[in-house]
Amino acid sequence: MGRSYYVDDGVEKYFSKLIQQQKAYVTGLLIGQYSSQRDYAVLAAQTPQKEDQSEETKSGFSKLEGIDDEWVSMHASQLGHMLPGGLMVLGVFLMTSPDLSKDSQNVLRKLVFTVEKSSMKNRLWNFDDDDVSERVTLHICSATKKITCRTYDINDPKLGLVKWAKEIEDSLVLFNGQVKDKSADLFEEQKKSSRSSSHYSPQIITANVLTAAPLIDSTRSTALVQPCKSSLTIQGVVKCCGYIHSNRPKVKDALQAVKRDILNTIQARCEMLFEDMMLNGPSKGTENEVCPLPQRVFVPINGSSLKLCDYLFGDETSSDLQSHFLEIMDQEVEQNELEFPEKKCSCTQPEERESEPVSYNLESKPVDQANSSSKFLLNKGLLISTVVASIAVIISFYYII
Repeated sequence: MGRSYYVDDGVEKYFSKLIQQQKAYVTGLLIGQYSSQRDYAVLAAQTPQKEDQSEETKSGFSKLEGIDDEWVSMHASQLGHMLPGGLMVLGVFLMTSPDLSKDSQNVLRKLVFTVEKSSMKNRLWNFDDDDVSERVTLHICSATKKITCRTYDINDPKLGLVKWAKEIEDSLVLFNGQVKDKSADLFEEQKKSSRSSSHYSPQIITANVLTAAPLIDSTRSTALVQPCKSSLTIQGVVKCCGYIHSNRPKVKDALQAVKRDILNTIQARCEMLFEDMMLNGPSKGTENEVCPLPQRVFVPINGSSLKLCDYLFGDETSSDLQSHFLEIMDQEVEQNELEFPEKKCSCTQPEERESEPVSYNLESKPVDQANSSSKFLLNKGLLISTVVASIAVIISFYYII
């Protein structure tokens, strides 16, 4: 049985805008959510052009061989940092002129596997039995507007798993302060009323994520001795949110969206921090230094009720975020629309912290988000938002001598 794809009106309008640009070819990513038999595409974003690619296009010698799959996968990695729980890259699209359509499927197949391979490297969570391993490729002829859709199975059993990711996956989640069975309906009290209601309004719930307390030194029965050159400790509180598409949501769907958003946002911030250290080097001063992880900022999408996210370092401004969002998502954002649910951390020197370990602190304040899903998600489903995941996660990276 084939898969169905529901595409938001905003995606169709975006493709129409790209066609009007009359480029020889355009690559990009499809963003949304999948279920067992159908996918929901809510956003599309073209790949930012490289400088040499722009010059090639102007010279009139554009060919599909000039598509840089590593550049596309890098775009997918950065875009993945902006997606809340429940949303992911569904696949890739390629828009070409008629004379370049012949080899489009070969290019799309290469791109979809390259993008997924890159995503697997940064993914801390494992696919479960209910996850879909198919990714979509979309070819659009800019002249005839003919659309060709194909899917590819990208299942790879060699997904990585770390101890901390396993702890999050095994954590206990309370929905509105209650423990619910995974197979139960998320809103059991609304079963009867939903049958008679002609319009389904999205519901907002709060999820609390409870993890097992870390084992402290005083409770160890045996000594743990491990030589290392340095160590890094991460602590803090994060604000998370997730989306699910069904109008009869199950608890397991909400659990998955929340837990994966926790894993994704921590992984993204650590990756950005380490890249910054590699490029700029560690700041001069004491070895035991306290630095803030990037601040999470939620960004609304024009024409939709979805909110994506981006991250700001301490020396960056809202203008930097607007420029980055325009480059990666091809979306303009007004500064007054940005939401900052987390405070910028005010770090103290380690010698001033008597009882706390050296850490990267991420402080936060309560957030008031009244999110709903996108236009078709509004009709189909539920928005999980305002998820306050109050966790104190400690991750240590040891560099063995």
